[in-house]
Amino acid sequence: MFLFKQRKGKKRLRTQASIEILERLNGYLDENTAEPVEFLVSFWKDQEDAFTYKEIRQAILDGAISEETIRLWTQDYSILVAEKMYPVWNNAISAGSLGQPIMDAFAANFSFDLNTPSVLSWIGERGAEFVTSVTTEQKKAIKAMLTQHVSGTYTVDELSRIIRPCIGLTESQAKANLRYYNSVKEKLAEQHPKMKQESIRKKAREAAMKYAEKQHRQRAFDIAQTEMAFAYNKGADEGIRQAQSQNLLGVMEKRWSTSGDENVCDICNALDGVQIPMDDEFDFKGKVLFAGQKRTPPAHPRCACAVQYIEISPPVFKE
Repeated sequence: MFLFKQRKGKKRLRTQASIEILERLNGYLDENTAEPVEFLVSFWKDQEDAFTYKEIRQAILDGAISEETIRLWTQDYSILVAEKMYPVWNNAISAGSLGQPIMDAFAANFSFDLNTPSVLSWIGERGAEFVTSVTTEQKKAIKAMLTQHVSGTYTVDELSRIIRPCIGLTESQAKANLRYYNSVKEKLAEQHPKMKQESIRKKAREAAMKYAEKQHRQRAFDIAQTEMAFAYNKGADEGIRQAQSQNLLGVMEKRWSTSGDENVCDICNALDGVQIPMDDEFDFKGKVLFAGQKRTPPAHPRCACAVQYIEISPPVFKE
């Protein structure tokens, strides 16, 4: 999870159009997040069940996850993308294409095409990067926990039981879960000095498993919101471009819009109100996940910003 320092201050004045754009985006996210959260949580549970204790123990002894396990993880995520994420992206793109108030006037005459080269290319690139990034993050998370055996703090059996519920978490989440497990163990040993070590470890594992469930749900929520925001804003951009190609709109520019309140992070606060040409990119730092990412929000995970498209000159009709 990414944390951003919040800037305190007065609310900025919002135009009616920017308010409407943000309400439509956030309304879409609120209404459609539950389904991807559930299938992501279920997916990680299936991966956990498939990763046997025998395989985990061998990974601990080897100090590394086997190439076969990584290959299977990659394959699992590829299937998840094809069967689950593609529909999520497509639906969000379609919703975003009509998310701009400026498009309302063309509702009867405008038909959005999901099968343009631009849309298909975006979904293909996003899907490939998604598979790579989540597989890599999962590998890093488990690798960080495997190294704990070297210190001699845990037995192979104890560590394997700690690792398994963390399948699907990020590296930072996995480390946090291990710290929580240790903390529970220490408190139990301090408060119940006569309790057997196996009982202490069992209670600590149970607590860590419940914590992992909350972490999985939080991660699923972060992914669902961020991925839908990517696709929704891509749809808004593509909808404007298709309307231009149909001579419904002329020359357009885009303006970054935030809620304008004290919850806006420093990154987005610096972008608020910035207006640039359609093909330009907004200037914000961060890893580039796919081509053209900085043309539209989100600027970071769970970002709820949008872009307002403004017509600066009408379409030119040729004989």
